Amino acid sequence: MIESIVAYDINKGIAKNGSLPWKIPDDMKFFKNKTIKNVVIMGRNTFESLNFSPLKDRLNIVITKTPEKFFVYCEEYDNVIFTDNINIHLDIIRNSNEYANRYYFLNKHFKIFCIGGEQLYKHFIPFSEFIWVTRIKSNYNCDTFFSRDLDNCEFLHSEKIVSADDYDTIKYTNDLV
Repeated sequence: MIESIVAYDINKGIAKNGSLPWKIPDDMKFFKNKTIKNVVIMGRNTFESLNFSPLKDRLNIVITKTPEKFFVYCEEYDNVIFTDNINIHLDIIRNSNEYANRYYFLNKHFKIFCIGGEQLYKHFIPFSEFIWVTRIKSNYNCDTFFSRDLDNCEFLHSEKIVSADDYDTIKYTNDLV
């Protein structure tokens, strides 16, 4: 099963100068609780925004056109894979028991989360059973944006699960998956 998770501002901005421009502790806690002990798939820019450090207690899959440039991180960390195979999730799903055994920190029935950036969201959203969106109620003058219009998609239905002063969290369910 694949899920996607994203936070964006009032203009659907997801990043500014290669990083998150906001600090919302409750949203970071939500992200961690959703993704911990699971697989996260991200693009190279997202990995770089994490200061070239994989997220702890998760198998980090980094999609890049030049995986060989990043192999030094595989020697330093045991929870990161760099690949140019955008469909690596199919291998992970097919061989989930092997992955769960090899990466001891994964849940036995782990999930796969797309965590960005924009190109990977475009690829994985149609395959995502659930899409978790944090809508931040401010403008952060971002330079990278989430381009999907989830609210006008006939096969998605939404449920607001958190309503806070500065953000809402919405769970979208994909009826086609």
